[in-house]
Amino acid sequence: MKSIFKPFVLIVFILCLTSNFSMASHGTGGELTWRCDGSGAFIFQVKFYRDCNGINGPNSVMIQTTVPGLATIPAALVSNTDISPNGFFADGLTPCPDCPTGGVPAVFGIIEEFVYESQPIVINGTPPPTGWDFMWGECCRSASLTNISSGGSVGFGFRATMYPYNGQSASPCFDSSPVFAERPSFSVCGGGLQVNYEHLSEDAEFDSLVYEFVNPEDDFGVVIPFAPGFTTQNPLPGICTLDSQTGELSYITSSGGYFALVIKVTSYKCGIKTAEIRREINMLISNNCAPVNGGIPNEPPLLLPPFIDPVTLQQTSFADTVIAGDTINLVIFAIDSNLFTNASPQSVTLDAFGHQYGNNFTDPASGCLIPPCATLNTTPPTTGLNNAFQAFNWTTTPAHLGYSFSCVQFTNTYYFIMKAADNYCPANATNAKVFSITVLPSIPAPLVINNGGTLETPLLTNYIYQWFYNRFAIPGATSFSYTPTQPGTYQVLTVAPDGQGNYSNGYYYNPLGISENSLLSSLNIVPNPSADGVFSITSHASNVKNLTISVADVYGKIIFHEVPVFENGFSSYTLDLNDKASGVYTIIFSDGIMNRNIKVVKL
Repeated sequence: MKSIFKPFVLIVFILCLTSNFSMASHGTGGELTWRCDGSGAFIFQVKFYRDCNGINGPNSVMIQTTVPGLATIPAALVSNTDISPNGFFADGLTPCPDCPTGGVPAVFGIIEEFVYESQPIVINGTPPPTGWDFMWGECCRSASLTNISSGGSVGFGFRATMYPYNGQSASPCFDSSPVFAERPSFSVCGGGLQVNYEHLSEDAEFDSLVYEFVNPEDDFGVVIPFAPGFTTQNPLPGICTLDSQTGELSYITSSGGYFALVIKVTSYKCGIKTAEIRREINMLISNNCAPVNGGIPNEPPLLLPPFIDPVTLQQTSFADTVIAGDTINLVIFAIDSNLFTNASPQSVTLDAFGHQYGNNFTDPASGCLIPPCATLNTTPPTTGLNNAFQAFNWTTTPAHLGYSFSCVQFTNTYYFIMKAADNYCPANATNAKVFSITVLPSIPAPLVINNGGTLETPLLTNYIYQWFYNRFAIPGATSFSYTPTQPGTYQVLTVAPDGQGNYSNGYYYNPLGISENSLLSSLNIVPNPSADGVFSITSHASNVKNLTISVADVYGKIIFHEVPVFENGFSSYTLDLNDKASGVYTIIFSDGIMNRNIKVVKL
């Protein structure tokens, strides 16, 4: 096993804002989500963000629904939190205003978060194909909005939609909506600065998430068109981009104004859309930023990628590929060289997020998606003058290799988000960046064959075996063979004496006889991952009739479909995805009776 040391420099993105922008007494954004409470009931949550210079948030809200027999859901106030920026203005002496001080001086960016939650509620029935909508809103928006004409005459609304999944009843609750894990940013400094922000979301069931821009809506759910010069895909001045897979928003603050911005997150379970949530932010881009040291703008330094090219020794990428068994060490720095006008240094706060971190970010044994867990040297956030740092460590194993069972895909690419913020007022400047680590196998995937009702993989000297049923390890199933007792998808993990290992592809078995023997009794796909997108599929087919092969992208969309010619006995087929973009794809085999899905990766 090798140890990899790769310095990751994350330099703070500095934004400044001093503005006499006129604000009305209205909300500045919000979102609506739901979660399963563990007893089969739903708990709905509304988050409402308001300008502290305006009216206070309500003590309760009433969620409107399109569920038959359930017109409204009451939600009570459970918390209200001042999320105003912390720190000092450009002079380094005047503290940031907040809600308790009444927002003095009266500048935008003094924000309070109100959170409302319903009691647990059981919802019977199955949503229609168009879904059930859940909505909350009020009148009115700010008349100062730049990208909405006559904004003061229309309300604002937040909507979430629950879709059907395979005809399954909503009771008991089995699917939570995605949630936004990161609080939004409401103000930035203009003047052509590059802004990177992560609309970080997570899903309790690890469903696939897709991000996109949508139009704002009023308090009746009616879509509000953007003013001339702005579109759904470009709601901000200039060109802005939104990464559909990570939620990273990038744009340049080319001109000032006050803008409504709505991000929709859609979750897909096994390629089927199950939920949509929306977050609206009213963002101020100010061209009246106070300069800092030396009279220069409080502009961002260079952001350097974390991983080093072994040939040029230059930092070139925010992504890296390792072999299962490697240990990754990164030193993550957040650096801010700006000073206040009194020559005092600005402070930097470094925060982190990722499903693969252990408990408190420091426990390698538990708390993550698949142990061993990634760790940091201290629990974030960490703060320092001019700079802050974290030491990242992760020892990978064959357990971190991507695998699939049934239609659920577990990727072998792991995402880690670092966020840095300064203490400049009235807007703490932030910069967030995703870095990814892809874990590849060191040996080929083992084959699984059905030998008279016993699943077998080749017996290899001194290898360790572990069989899995529907992704969970089967206690005591540590031989090269296993005899299933119930239908489901089975896999085996084989690990060589030197620690190298790999998962087999999922094998569907039914002891009643309608097993995967009627489709493909054994199947292997190599190489996987593939650098050129060409995959060789070999199998031992039995009684194959009407076999079809389809390929779906990460969103569940079918991009390829073919009816190949397979003979009984050993067969082979070449699948060419050379013209497709790099990413994760699902190959779907079907004989008209059952499907078998296998994930492949094009590098």
